[in-house]
Amino acid sequence: MESEQVAIPSPSMDTLSEIGCIIAEAGHDYIGQLQELHEVCEDLDATEALHVIYDIVKHIILLNSSSLFEHIIREDIIVGIAAMLEYDPDHPVERGTFRDFLRDSSRYKQVVPIKDPVVQEKIHQTFRLQYLKDAVLLHILDDGTLPVINTLIFFNHAQIVSHIQGNHALLADLFSILEDPSADESKKRDVVLFVHQLGNLARNLPGTYKIGLYRTLSQHGIFLAFEYALQAKHDSELQSAGVDILLSILEHDRALVRLYILEQAHSQQNSASDLFQLLLAGTKKHIGSNYQVLCCEIVRALLETVPPSVDVLSQQVEIITATSEGGKDTEDFLALFYNSYAPRMMAPLICLSPQTMALVDAGKKDSGLLMFLCETLSTMVRRHGYRARSFVFSSNISKSVCMLLAAKHGHLKLAALRFIRSCIGLHDEAYNKYFISNRLFDPIVALYVESRSRDNLIASACREFFNFIAICQIPSLLAHIVGTFAKALERAPKTLEHLRQAYNQYLENMERAKNGAGGDGLATPTVDTGKRSAVSVNMLTGRENSISGLLNGQTNNNSTSGPWGCSIADEMEDAYLESSNEEVTTEAPTTLPLTILTNRSPVAEIDDTIQSPEIDGLQNCLDIYSDAENNAPAQSGIAVIEESGMPSNLAMYHTTSHAHNNHSENISSDNTSAAESKAAQHVY
Repeated sequence: MESEQVAIPSPSMDTLSEIGCIIAEAGHDYIGQLQELHEVCEDLDATEALHVIYDIVKHIILLNSSSLFEHIIREDIIVGIAAMLEYDPDHPVERGTFRDFLRDSSRYKQVVPIKDPVVQEKIHQTFRLQYLKDAVLLHILDDGTLPVINTLIFFNHAQIVSHIQGNHALLADLFSILEDPSADESKKRDVVLFVHQLGNLARNLPGTYKIGLYRTLSQHGIFLAFEYALQAKHDSELQSAGVDILLSILEHDRALVRLYILEQAHSQQNSASDLFQLLLAGTKKHIGSNYQVLCCEIVRALLETVPPSVDVLSQQVEIITATSEGGKDTEDFLALFYNSYAPRMMAPLICLSPQTMALVDAGKKDSGLLMFLCETLSTMVRRHGYRARSFVFSSNISKSVCMLLAAKHGHLKLAALRFIRSCIGLHDEAYNKYFISNRLFDPIVALYVESRSRDNLIASACREFFNFIAICQIPSLLAHIVGTFAKALERAPKTLEHLRQAYNQYLENMERAKNGAGGDGLATPTVDTGKRSAVSVNMLTGRENSISGLLNGQTNNNSTSGPWGCSIADEMEDAYLESSNEEVTTEAPTTLPLTILTNRSPVAEIDDTIQSPEIDGLQNCLDIYSDAENNAPAQSGIAVIEESGMPSNLAMYHTTSHAHNNHSENISSDNTSAAESKAAQHVY
């Protein structure tokens, strides 16, 4: 066998590109020569020579050249490469049959003809690369070869998907098969499998490309393929393929599926072939199968309102846009779900009876459906707000859920406890009152008392449930549990003591918030403006003077109102504040939330050992006010304060108070003018 010798120049900066081209071309020619030699060795049955050829081809492939891979996956080369790699010296007895698999063209089916020869060649190349990676090169791939093959596969997938997405005539012909009643069932089955394979090709593409592909397919009828797959009663492969691609769409564009379900609901009423009806039916069939699990995941994804998480910024922009445009569609879908589907979906849980529980405990009825319904109900409560609350109250489903706390299976107990915990975690007093009035805490306490001594997940979940109530200091639940179940919880003394301490602390906080007691026992005077509590400027100044005098050994014999002191300015201030309170209360009465009252911290005390500029400013305000009151008219107050460098808000307060002092004999706190009330309200 004659071959030309190739001269390789000496390596240098100028000859690197030339060396690369020579080696690449020589490699291509060398593989062709090895193929010819391999055929000769096979005819002579030269096993040792075939093993040597295997090692040569293996080392050529491990050069990890992308151009070399593009060469060996050509139709006239790949069969010869597979033949040379069949003679693995590590497995001399069992020879591979790779070339027979590659020669079999029956695996390539065209549901609709793809007329572009370039795209057809890309499809074949992708198939060969995938077969090389998964079978032929399975035992010899290294960390450098695998990325090269994956990169080639990725770009081929992108080119194939882009061609199909832009070929609207091909898509129209494809989905028209599903609408043709005379079409063969095997042909329709191939359409669903084609869509599933197309989704698999797009699975590794960026999110924006996938969203664009799914929306294009939806315009041509991809949901018809899902409905056909879900109605295939005895073809589990077809059903799994349909729900798998539907779940992939939901991971990126939930609004697309919700919009289709809404359109179906508006066009036809209560049809058994509706997509959502088929999904709900799938959750109740073949419990534990892959099909049933996927249907449950699809229903849960449709009810989820939190946008899916993505990693790429471009994907975030795309999904945020889709979510913002589909906000009304989400609300309409939830309204449709609770009006039409929720009662039928939750029927097995709503109609749960002791007889059914006995069948579940005996293993005669699968518990997987009840588990899924409990988990879905918890998601509804956490995400859907008032709609879920109305459904829970009107259906009395909570009573059925609490029956699961006495089930034999531990996962059902945990699912029921998670539902109650989700309701309590919302801090919604309506749920708390509902559970108390229906005595739904009885089975929880019984479960905890029963499992308290066991170191298992149920005991830990119950302990966390009561600790959450104690830490959050939910007053209605604390009062109910401590007052009703004190005797039962005596068998769990630590938990009972924790709940009692939390309840007592709550009562103390309420009393402290009501009285406004500070750390030194002196009530911190506050002004209730209807929106927040404000501390009087003159009150703080009087208290500072009193504390300073006590530290210096002085007593104020003229003080008749305690350490906070009292003056004419305080009386005027009270008049303004009372009129301000009346105005605010009349216009917008407010009630502070219980958690705010509970967690409100007392006003920090003034430390007279710290020279604070704020305290100095208050003292200057009082001194200037006294001088201005005795020596200057009302209009001179502003000039005096500006000279002292006081803040503008204190200047406004002093001027307003001084102006009001000239009319205090004629104006009472009950008939203060609206303008003066607004001025006082602005200060606080």
